[in-house]
Amino acid sequence: MNQPTQTVLSFLLYFFFIAFFSMSCSQSSSQEKLAIEKDTLQSPPVLLFAMPEDVGLSTDSLKKVDELISRYVKEKKFPGAVVLIAKGGKIIYETEVGWSDSMHTEPYRKDHIFRMASMTKPLTSVAAMQLYEQGKLDLNDPVSKYIPEFADATVLTAFHKEDTTWESRQARHAPTIHHLLTHTSGIPYGFITPEVNGAIMAKYDIPDLATHLDVKLEESMASLGKLPLAHDPGERFTYGLSTDVLGRVVEVASGMSLADYFKKNITGPLGMEDTDFFLDETQASRLVDNYMLNDSGRITSTYDLGKLYDPDFPVKGASYFSGGSGLSGTARDYFVFSQTMLEKGTFQGVQLLKPETAKMMEINQLDTVSFPWADSGFGYGFEVANKHPVKPSGTFYWGGAFSTTFWIDPENEIVAIMLSQVLFGSNEMFKEFENLVYNAMDEENVAELANN
Repeated sequence: MNQPTQTVLSFLLYFFFIAFFSMSCSQSSSQEKLAIEKDTLQSPPVLLFAMPEDVGLSTDSLKKVDELISRYVKEKKFPGAVVLIAKGGKIIYETEVGWSDSMHTEPYRKDHIFRMASMTKPLTSVAAMQLYEQGKLDLNDPVSKYIPEFADATVLTAFHKEDTTWESRQARHAPTIHHLLTHTSGIPYGFITPEVNGAIMAKYDIPDLATHLDVKLEESMASLGKLPLAHDPGERFTYGLSTDVLGRVVEVASGMSLADYFKKNITGPLGMEDTDFFLDETQASRLVDNYMLNDSGRITSTYDLGKLYDPDFPVKGASYFSGGSGLSGTARDYFVFSQTMLEKGTFQGVQLLKPETAKMMEINQLDTVSFPWADSGFGYGFEVANKHPVKPSGTFYWGGAFSTTFWIDPENEIVAIMLSQVLFGSNEMFKEFENLVYNAMDEENVAELANN
């Protein structure tokens, strides 16, 4: 055999080997992913229903929720909302008001899918607490144990706007898992202080929100670990990318992607079939339009948040599993998760957490740290009411940047969820929603039920 022929054959054999190896790896990865979905996805849970009057609330009063949403739709402040209210584990009120698309061709439905934004954070926090129960991480572990780039944490002391350089000093403490869970790590959001932290993060293409780009969580969090903190860990509450970092910690500690971890250990076991980081074709048709507010405070479908964000990220199938903002899902799915937390970590025989671990998440963990709101504290993944004007003390809750909100009230066994889709929409509708729910409690009926 002459030398050119031998060279060609060698090349072809090499190419065949590489192609076969790549295909085998891809097939193995796909089979592993399919096995995770097949082994862990349960049938949808059995949802229980009751009339509001059966559990001490008034139907007529709750209908005012529809009027509330309709008013905001008429004022063009919101496109509408999907609402779910449950008491004692039973759904007592569901309503859908408004339009899922900007052309007003399709009304909101119960099965419509919303970008949950920061309502992702409680699930990521649960994931971390599951690993804590298993001994795979400790709350006092330094973040650098899982992401080495955080080993030499520094604190920002000066920022030079003209060339986006900065000065920093060594941090007095290393950020820990506890700091991530309570947002006291000093890791900020870029969009909250765009002229400083936003400019720094933009240099390294670190997303604030879930992104459609082919960005890896591992790479972004490694880059973030090299950037200065806003303050020393444990010094104060700073809302930011802590839960995205926590999501990467979950990946390292579990040896799984965050998406696969959720399917195997949270959304799959609970039968939350429509909750995921990225949606398949069937689900994509149920994803509602997203909006912003214009200068006059009215909704607009025009979107420009820079190259890192596209409102269609749930259907573009990228690879960035944001533990702080990446999930999309339905109101009913989120009810199942919320009811699980209300029942101290177990729902219909599926246990996500031990009761004592679930309790750790819903109590204030910031006794020695200033919190921005005087009527509440912060647990592990949830804000916790304390002397709140409406919610009873011990109620725990959170919301998302795309106008999604929920609360879990152990005292009254209430779960309430309102999902809309406006970036940084007005909180006034949510506040009025809270008042309407508690005003709907029929005192005479409650007293009668208590005596039975």
